[in-house]
Amino acid sequence: MADAKAPRERRRVGALLNAYYHIEGTDKKEAAAGPATGSDLDRQGFDAKRYFDNMVASGQLPDLVKKANELDAEVKDLDGDMQMLVYENYSKFIRATDVIKQMKFTIEGLEPDLKSLEGNVGRITEHQKKVEDGVSGRAGQIEGLLKQQRVCRKLQVLFELPATLQRCLDRKAYGEAVEAYCCCSGFLRQYRNMPTFQKVLEEVELQMGRIRVALEERLRSPELSVDEAVNSSVTLLDLGEDQVKVAREYLTGRASMLRRSLDSCFDISEDATSASSTAADEKEEGTEGELSKDQQELRRPESVLLHGACSRATDKYVPPLCDAVEGFQKLLETRSGPGAGMVDENALPDFVSNRIEELCDRITRLVDKKCPPTRVLVSCIHSVRDSLRRLHSLLPSLLTKLFRAFLSRTAMDAMKSLFIGACSSAVVDLCKLHVDCKTLQESANSGLDDVLEEIAKTEQSLIMHGFTALTECQPLQSLLGSDKVACQQLVRGLHSQLIMFFLTFVEICHTYVGNEPTEARNLDPSLPLVPRAAAEEMK
Repeated sequence: MADAKAPRERRRVGALLNAYYHIEGTDKKEAAAGPATGSDLDRQGFDAKRYFDNMVASGQLPDLVKKANELDAEVKDLDGDMQMLVYENYSKFIRATDVIKQMKFTIEGLEPDLKSLEGNVGRITEHQKKVEDGVSGRAGQIEGLLKQQRVCRKLQVLFELPATLQRCLDRKAYGEAVEAYCCCSGFLRQYRNMPTFQKVLEEVELQMGRIRVALEERLRSPELSVDEAVNSSVTLLDLGEDQVKVAREYLTGRASMLRRSLDSCFDISEDATSASSTAADEKEEGTEGELSKDQQELRRPESVLLHGACSRATDKYVPPLCDAVEGFQKLLETRSGPGAGMVDENALPDFVSNRIEELCDRITRLVDKKCPPTRVLVSCIHSVRDSLRRLHSLLPSLLTKLFRAFLSRTAMDAMKSLFIGACSSAVVDLCKLHVDCKTLQESANSGLDDVLEEIAKTEQSLIMHGFTALTECQPLQSLLGSDKVACQQLVRGLHSQLIMFFLTFVEICHTYVGNEPTEARNLDPSLPLVPRAAAEEMK
């Protein structure tokens, strides 16, 4: 019963509040909520007599008494709510009245200030009108003078242009000079029929000729960095210089710079002194035997020389070479004059080929003087190859071709150097055996056993020379990598070197018995033609 009473009470209170505040649309919403019923006390147009007659006719006396009590309770609650609403709204009305009174007193207090402000505004308006009347007559004159001032400043810039270009030439600020020239040259050429501007134009062209010559000399200088060379080339292109000529001068200057850098990288005088000093110190301290085999190989003088030269090349030669190639590609992308698009497409590949071949030739010459251990050689060559990855990304096909040829040539040269050394050592051992055997034969305290022992030692030494050369050639295969053609060429070269090694032994035996050394080659026509090794030692 209580649950049914609460919603109906809230509906009735809401209806009263809506009626009190005159909320529009409430009746429509209530009508739409559902159809009207005879028992709906909150419905507009409620028929009380009909509702009462129905209740009396259908209900029992206790139900009627109970319903009457409920209606009385609802009436009391509504009366209480109404009183509360009236009180709250009355309090709000009182507070609003107080605020209005306070605002009225405040505005009355501001009235003198408002009048003073109105007077000040009026005076300001009068003064503004007087100023406008006094200035309006001269505004046109001021505007004209300002235009004349701007024109005079432009003329001043034009007349001072030769001096400005001279200052840029003295400071080597060629980019600023070209920028100033490009801004003013069009106007000077347009009005060159006027003697004043004609004279200025002649002086400007004279200065720009000097700047052009200075830029060309600067571009060919080996002292110039790559960035400065690119900027100088772009400046010449902005002056309308032929792109083919600029590209050629750029590559010429970069070639001179790289040759100087390469000479510095392969200046081995300091490395040789350091290697000799280190070897002497180790020998004096007795620490040479404590080092591992790899450490001993790295401390050999020829290893120190090659490692130092390759390290300097990877740090000081290869990066500027890559910068030079990137700079040249920027020049090709730069908009230029009538020579645009006519640069020889082989100019850059030829430049790179020459620079890489010069680097490889320096390494080859250093290795030919005295070949370091092959593991050291392979390590140094790999460091150079890795430093060229950046250049390989710019010209992949060309770099692959050049470096494969260099690696194949280096492996073949190293292999030949190893077997030539083995042949020379074999000749020295056999000559020593001859001397030792002759001495033992002349000695009264030695016999055949001593001679046979020396022969056995020499045979073992000869075998070790050949075996060492073969072992040292093994790292050369990793130098070639997956180049199948180069690996096959290395194997064929190894076969020829083994033939040369054994022919050296045969030749020295023929020499010992008094025959011609070359007679051994004539005895077997099937032998391939291989060069003679250790010919000087056999004499």
